[in-house]
Amino acid sequence: MADDSINEISENLVETIIDKVKRLNIDQQRYILRQIQKFDYIDRRQFKRFRCEHLVVGFDVEGSQTREPVKDISEGGAFIGTSVPVTIGQKAILTFADKDGRAQFRINTTIVRAIQNGVAVVFDADNAHQRLKLKSIMNYVKSVGVIIDE
Repeated sequence: MADDSINEISENLVETIIDKVKRLNIDQQRYILRQIQKFDYIDRRQFKRFRCEHLVVGFDVEGSQTREPVKDISEGGAFIGTSVPVTIGQKAILTFADKDGRAQFRINTTIVRAIQNGVAVVFDADNAHQRLKLKSIMNYVKSVGVIIDE
């Protein structure tokens, strides 16, 4: 396909998307924006990553619950060591225990990459309560984790 033809198809597609988004209510538009912003995490890192030697989370994908090791984590997402079969775009819930092991923090995520030994997830943290939980988790990780040099 010629570059001109590809550009024309792309322009038409973008126009169609914009027209459809304009018809959504404000909450739906915000949701679409959050979904689009997740693509930023696929191609570049915005936050420092921390290697976690002993951090284990509950990993819930469509009702299948396991306990899995967190290999690394940042404010934007995490890499979970697992062999659970998943698909890109699938939702998962991670359950973290606080440093005392008393309280649990559940964070909604979206799977953005799956390889043989694990999955990369982006934290959805789409409300103030989720962001507060994530901040608490990252404060703990920063005290026990090791920054991964890039």
